[in-house]
Amino acid sequence: MNRTGPAGRFSNAAYSNLDPHGTYKANDQTTALPKTLHCVFCNEDKQLDAFTKSQIAKVTYNPWAPPSYNKKQKTVCCKKCTAKQTQKLTCASCTRTKPLESFAKNQRRNAHMARCLKCMKKREEEDVHDSEPDDDSESEGSENETWDDWLHA
Repeated sequence: MNRTGPAGRFSNAAYSNLDPHGTYKANDQTTALPKTLHCVFCNEDKQLDAFTKSQIAKVTYNPWAPPSYNKKQKTVCCKKCTAKQTQKLTCASCTRTKPLESFAKNQRRNAHMARCLKCMKKREEEDVHDSEPDDDSESEGSENETWDDWLHA
């Protein structure tokens, strides 16, 4: 048994390019990009250089994603409309606005509850069990007063 052609299924080079399960252009990532994209915040069509690479990648066709992913309308915003990184935080204890360096990294995660390093140290040094007992003997009025009594006085 003599064969003169190449062994295997793909004896024709042109046919191998059409095989959907082959490796021809498997790593080719050149897809046709639109010339402009629509920013959902400023509601304008802008050139691609007005968007970050990650925003452009978001709207680019992804051959490995499920078909429904590529059919969905993607929302992107331009560099101008993208929020900048926070440079300052307000301390929840002392209510002062300070630069990020004044806060522990763990405190920066919850900006509305962040405490500055100074307030955290002060709280650490306080001993909860060492404090004086609350004594209302110095307060004016009787012990049976209610909020209604204060409001109507």
